[in-house]
Amino acid sequence: MDCYRIRRLLAAYCDAGLPPGEREEIESHLAGCRTCEAVSRQYISGRAVLRSLPGLAPPKQLVVSLRVLASHERARRLANTRTPDFLSRWLVRARLWERIMMRPLALPVAGGLVSAVILFGLIVPNFFAPHAISSNADVPTMLSTEATVVGSGPYGIGVDEATVDMTLDSQGRFLDYSIPSGQAWVKDPGARRSVENALLFLRFAPGTTFSMPASSKIRVTLRRGSYIDVQG
Repeated sequence: MDCYRIRRLLAAYCDAGLPPGEREEIESHLAGCRTCEAVSRQYISGRAVLRSLPGLAPPKQLVVSLRVLASHERARRLANTRTPDFLSRWLVRARLWERIMMRPLALPVAGGLVSAVILFGLIVPNFFAPHAISSNADVPTMLSTEATVVGSGPYGIGVDEATVDMTLDSQGRFLDYSIPSGQAWVKDPGARRSVENALLFLRFAPGTTFSMPASSKIRVTLRRGSYIDVQG
C-alpha cells in the first residue's frame, strides 16, 4: 500500500475496524515508514484523550424529544412503505392546509352560517303570513296588497255608474285620475263634476309591498246610491 491509502485507513486501524489482512498490510507499512507511523501515534493519542474525558448524561427533556422525533420518523417511513409516494405527499399537504387555513376560518364560517340560518328563519314567516284585507280587495299575491276604500263623502253622483282609474300615493291620498273610454257621462259637465267631487272625498287605506305602504293604481266604479267597487 502507498502512504495516501494508509493514512485514509489509519482511523479505522486505530479503532480495530479493519479485517486481519488489511491490518497486517498497514502494520508492515508502519514498520518501514516513519511518517505514517507518526500519524498513527497521533490518532492513538487523540483517541486516548477522548476516552479520558468524563461522560456526560444528556438532559431528560432532550432524550424525550429525540424519542418523539424518532417515533415520528418511524411512522413516516412506515407510511411511505404502505402508501405510494404521491399519496403520502398529498396527505401531508392536506394536513398542512387544514392546520393553516381551515382552523382559523372554522369559527368565522360557523358563526356566519348560524347567523344566516337565524335571519332566514326570521324572514321566511313574513312571506307566508296572511294579511288583513278587505273582502272586496283583489290581492294578486301575499307579498303585496291593493288600496281599499275606508270611507266616502256626502256627495253622490249624477249618473247610474261611473268608472275611473285613480292614482294614490303611499299614504292613500288621491293624486290623479283617468277615465276609461266608452262612458257616455264624460260628455256631461254636470255629471263629470259630481264624479270628481265624489272622488275627492273618498278615503283609502294605502296599498302595501312587503308590508310597507306603497303607491298604487286602482279602478273605482261608483254607482248611484253610494255603492263603490274597487279593483286593483
